[in-house]
Amino acid sequence: MRKQEYKEQERQRHYYFFDYLFWLGEMAQWHYKGEPRRPDGESMLMLCIMIFIYEPIFFTAAHFLYGSPAFEWFTVAMIIGLLVILHYIGRGRIYPFTRRKAVMQHYEGRRFSPFRCYFFLFSLGFLLIAEAYLLPSALMRISGKKAKVEKTQVEVPQRWRDYLPLYFKVGARQEVPHEILQRLINQNSRTSRYGQPVYIMQVRATKGDMGGEFRVGLLNHATIDEIQDGRRTFIECTWVKGYTPDSIRILLTGWYEVNNAGLCPVDSLEWTEDMEF
Repeated sequence: MRKQEYKEQERQRHYYFFDYLFWLGEMAQWHYKGEPRRPDGESMLMLCIMIFIYEPIFFTAAHFLYGSPAFEWFTVAMIIGLLVILHYIGRGRIYPFTRRKAVMQHYEGRRFSPFRCYFFLFSLGFLLIAEAYLLPSALMRISGKKAKVEKTQVEVPQRWRDYLPLYFKVGARQEVPHEILQRLINQNSRTSRYGQPVYIMQVRATKGDMGGEFRVGLLNHATIDEIQDGRRTFIECTWVKGYTPDSIRILLTGWYEVNNAGLCPVDSLEWTEDMEF
């Protein structure tokens, strides 16, 4: 009677790819007699959770929340959630022991192949790394971070190597604005057209900021003393508009005064990386 009930349950139960991966991991432990650094069923399940659930949620949230205090709290919550998932997998709450037993019985007649096991293991590991690079780029394309500029190739880089030439060129500092200021920058028409600025900084009355000709136009709106003592606050944002036919980047820098009404544009400059300041 019990055998008949088990067969009926077996017909009703569906098996998926992660079930097969669990079986491969458990069989690897049996095949290698519990040797260290060998995959097991729980590690295979954790890889699946990381690839198909954890990473997409984390990078999607990072795309929209990065630079705000909410992202820091979200990161902490994701780390805690990861530890909770590990705990519940070991306790059999997420992947019950009854299902594990049924999976092992379901694949009992199959021949275990160490090559197939490690093929899937390294494929999942490669997919985990590739997703970390491809998913942010895909989110940028979906959210329209690239703009169209006539007769130019357009790119909105936000990588460290793209920031360094600007730092040495005009002495820019890549700063993380507070949440309210970031919201105002995101609502700016230039941000909606060209994407997030390559760098953001508050202009200070130092020789590094006001020593050259790049920001000399701000002196038409405020004095050095007003900037230095904080009576007038100016924010500088630079966007990448595109490329010249000679593959030289075209940049647009805008200066805004921070006041009670928000960001008030005061000056702007379109320039290329080959210009002298």
